[in-house]
Amino acid sequence: MNLNRFSGNPILMPKSENAWESKLVFNPGSYLSGNKIHILYRAVDKNNISHIGYASSIDGFKIDERLEKPVIISEYEWENLGIEDVRVNTIDENIYITYTAYSTNGPRVAIAETNDFKSYKKRGLIGPDHYDKDAVFFPKRINGQIILLHRIEPNIQLAYFDNLDDIFNPPKEYWKENMANIDKFTLLKPKQNWEIAKIGAGPPPIETDQGWILLYHGVDQFKVYRVGAVLLDLDEPQKILARSKHPLLQPEEWYEHWGYVPDVVFPTGTALIDETLFIYYGAADTTCCVATININNLLKELK
Repeated sequence: MNLNRFSGNPILMPKSENAWESKLVFNPGSYLSGNKIHILYRAVDKNNISHIGYASSIDGFKIDERLEKPVIISEYEWENLGIEDVRVNTIDENIYITYTAYSTNGPRVAIAETNDFKSYKKRGLIGPDHYDKDAVFFPKRINGQIILLHRIEPNIQLAYFDNLDDIFNPPKEYWKENMANIDKFTLLKPKQNWEIAKIGAGPPPIETDQGWILLYHGVDQFKVYRVGAVLLDLDEPQKILARSKHPLLQPEEWYEHWGYVPDVVFPTGTALIDETLFIYYGAADTTCCVATININNLLKELK
């Protein structure tokens, strides 16, 4: 089963008149609030520095608002080479933005919070002091714990926290012990040929009555990016109930084949409206696009 691409893709493209987003715009995170979908997208200037821009949509397809200035910019040494690939998360009914902070030390996971998508408070780096990306949280506590998904190549790992403060200020040996036992905390490894090089979490998991749907990207040996999905147990998300054997989305359209990095579809946001799941993704590291699928059909396909 394939996702249904919007015929009007791309929905966001670079704007030459805005220096900060003049080269590339891609990998949009999203958040549904009421009847509005908030979209935070990665924007790249001519110096290859990434910032985060804001747009919104009512129907999920047409962009109704797009701000002329970035909403998140690099301010600190640990993100001085750019802010990349936002995911929008809910923790205890609060909105947290996870993103990749780039510096001379490489990519690290960082977090910020907002309550209105206008102002953002950065909370700094989270996760291990290691090449780390693709971080998302489950949108509710499970057995009282806050659970983080992140990616130490080439696999997807889990991390468990009892409270918010432990995310921002973990016990001294927390990440050292986590990394020392990384196989124990590994959720998903590459399996099929189309994802054999590496995988990474996409948007935050989606809760259904049959389990958590986690969309992810998979990369093959030719560096082609595709979209897959797994179904995780509601109460024990480390248990995989089902996994797509074939990609749900792969580069087929011109805007997915041709761009700054060719042959890339990279899912980073969703919005569930009635039974329609909107999936926002970056295409060829150049534009923002959207595709849809009936969530019940997706569950049937997975199972």
